Amino acid sequence: MNHQQIQMLMSALQTAASVANRKVDVEQGRVRLAALELQLQHREQTLGAVLSHERHVLSLKADLIRDMMRALIDKRIDAVQQGFLETLSIFAEQCRHYMAQQDKYIDAEIKATDPLERANIRSRLSDIDLHLTQIRADCAELYREMTKVLLLIGGNMPPVVQADHKALALPKPT
Repeated sequence: MNHQQIQMLMSALQTAASVANRKVDVEQGRVRLAALELQLQHREQTLGAVLSHERHVLSLKADLIRDMMRALIDKRIDAVQQGFLETLSIFAEQCRHYMAQQDKYIDAEIKATDPLERANIRSRLSDIDLHLTQIRADCAELYREMTKVLLLIGGNMPPVVQADHKALALPKPT
C-alpha cells in the first residue's frame, strides 16, 4: 500500500468516525428532546391539577359562605356545622387521594432503575407534597375561621370524624 492509498484510507476512516459522532450527537439530542417533552407534559399536568384544585377550593369556599349566610339568617347553627363537616370531608378525601398517589409513586421510585425515571417520579412526589401541603393549609385556615363563626353565632365546634381529622392533619381538639 502506498502513501496515497494510506491517506485515502485515513481520510475515509476520519469521515466514518465523524459520521458516527454526528449520529451519537443526533441520538443524544433526541433523548434530550424526549426528556424535555416529558418534562413539559408533566408541568402541563401539574399546572392543570393546581388550577383544578384552586377552582375547586374557590367553589367550595363560595358554597360554604353561601350556606353559612343562609344558616346565619335562619339561625340554624346545626346547618352551619353540617356544612362545615361536609366541607372538611371533601378536603379529607382530596388529602387521602394525594396520600394514595404518594404511596404509589414511592413504590414506583423504589422499583425504578433508570435515573431519568427516578427524577421524574421524585418531581411528581414533590408536586404531590406541595398539593397536600396546600390543601391542608387551606383546610386549617377554613377550620380556624369556621370555629370563630360557630362561636360567634352561639354554636360550638362539632367533632370531626377521626379519619378526616388524621388525613387533614388538624390540631387535636382541646
